[in-house]
Amino acid sequence: MNTLISSPIEAMDPVALHPFLRRLQAHAFERLNIRDHTVDLAGWVNEGFDSTLDHVLDVFQEQRGVVMMEVGSWKGASANRIAGLCKARGVDLTALVCIDTWLGAPEFYTWGLDDETRGGALRPFDGYPSVFYTFTKNTKCSGNDDVVVPFPISSLQAAEVLRHYGIKADAIYVDGSHESNAVYMDLLTFHEVLGDGGLMWGDDYSENWPGVQQAVNLFAEEKKLELIVNGVNWILRK
Repeated sequence: MNTLISSPIEAMDPVALHPFLRRLQAHAFERLNIRDHTVDLAGWVNEGFDSTLDHVLDVFQEQRGVVMMEVGSWKGASANRIAGLCKARGVDLTALVCIDTWLGAPEFYTWGLDDETRGGALRPFDGYPSVFYTFTKNTKCSGNDDVVVPFPISSLQAAEVLRHYGIKADAIYVDGSHESNAVYMDLLTFHEVLGDGGLMWGDDYSENWPGVQQAVNLFAEEKKLELIVNGVNWILRK
């Protein structure tokens, strides 16, 4: 296993929250009623997540105005963990942009259809999944609505919008799809959104999810990027 990254990036001037991101954040949280909501952060945070995130944050510890993104958020287990650890470490996090359709992955409609943590968690209202509100309420109840920015759209479309506004990320956590082609397209697309010297990282790098392994390996090889593996977690630096 390669040595984990620890070298800092040169500090940048403070970055205010982009007006577009501020609008998304306000729409999601300002009038959101969390009365009687029970926080449900059931999800998938693999072993080694915190230690990998620690090494990602080491790069940005002294930087001001850090912008992070997450591709695939579900109920917010990882998003709130990222936001919480940033705050605990004193990382100057301007925004954690959470990109998801909140419509579920293929396995939620196939072998996981009757699984309470997958298909069952979609909680359809008149046929349409309502798990987006589980995410936003969990986040507001957890006190992270000041940094989390929900962006309910597909990952490829999100990248187009972010490029339109010139919004770049310092670090991007990729945990949306698990199918090889879809993961590869997320890596390829969000590599363009990532700022120079930025990091992409994720989990599920295991035989249980061969599509993730294949996509990450192929992308790293094509872009000639060093692949750092920590258990089932991976890091690529631009």
